Amino acid sequence: MGLYKRKDSRFWWMAYTARGRQRCESTKTPSKELAKKILQKREAEIALGRFKVGWAGERMTFAQLCEEFLRSHSSTLSAKSQENHRNFLKDLQAFFGNRNLMEIDERSVVDYRNYRRRQPLKWNSQRTVKGATVNRELACLHCMFQFALKRKYIGENPAADVKHFNERRERPSKRMLTVEDEHRILEAAPAYLRVAIVLLVQTGGRSYSEGLSLRWDQLDLTNGVLHLGDDLKTTDSAQPLPLSRLACDVLEEWKKEQNSDSQYVFPSPQKPGKPIVSVKRAWRTALKKSWRAVFPDLQSTPRILHASQLGRSRCRGATGDAAQQSRDEASLPTRNG
Repeated sequence: MGLYKRKDSRFWWMAYTARGRQRCESTKTPSKELAKKILQKREAEIALGRFKVGWAGERMTFAQLCEEFLRSHSSTLSAKSQENHRNFLKDLQAFFGNRNLMEIDERSVVDYRNYRRRQPLKWNSQRTVKGATVNRELACLHCMFQFALKRKYIGENPAADVKHFNERRERPSKRMLTVEDEHRILEAAPAYLRVAIVLLVQTGGRSYSEGLSLRWDQLDLTNGVLHLGDDLKTTDSAQPLPLSRLACDVLEEWKKEQNSDSQYVFPSPQKPGKPIVSVKRAWRTALKKSWRAVFPDLQSTPRILHASQLGRSRCRGATGDAAQQSRDEASLPTRNG
């Protein structure tokens, strides 16, 4: 084994033994020092059992890996994780297309990261895709290559050492909400969003996608208990949650006001047989009507109304009966339509 020169090539060639057979391969470099490093890496791969002649990844395309990943791995996860993977793969496939897996290296993954970060948002061409979104896609891509690595399709994960964006730099500065802030939001929000906000706050700031997909059979208003179901990521997330008296009162009023046969607490106006999928537009409109000019950095979905913000403001203002009455009146769905 070693390096040698061939008359018909300007590159250094290396000879090594793998699986009892001697093999020869070009290092693709005229530099002897670099060729030595390439040979050392190949010898290390052979010693660790990571070198394989004719990887399946040489014949498998990225699109084929996506199909197998969804079928064999994603299908074992929660419904929400499966939906996220399908959304992530749309952008990943648009970039990597039908490239063979062996053609995708770390540089390719870095190029994808930078390309996605520069892409404009579909709903606002003046803004680009957030680093947090790109990070989630990179995490999905890393998981895919780990899946391929485990099945011996490739010898290493090209996404393993790709640096992610610093999400903290993009996050808006935090501000504690006052009782007056909460009152303004609730007054400006439509009835269903007002009920959803109260429910999220009273249950500890659950993600709004979980709240919007709730069914009436998951709510025990008599005993004040919320059952989230078994399709969540962790067992702890699926534990029953206690409902406050305020939350029960608001939900009971909401059910009377709806007078609907839908199984969902927040049915879609267009498709009553399905829940509301998103409240992003309603949220932005409520902010614009109430206090967006005063507090311009809150532009995301109601996940920002976490117990650490809106919940603490509720506790801080609950020193008198007048403050409690004000909040209760603003929270009831029958107020202000």
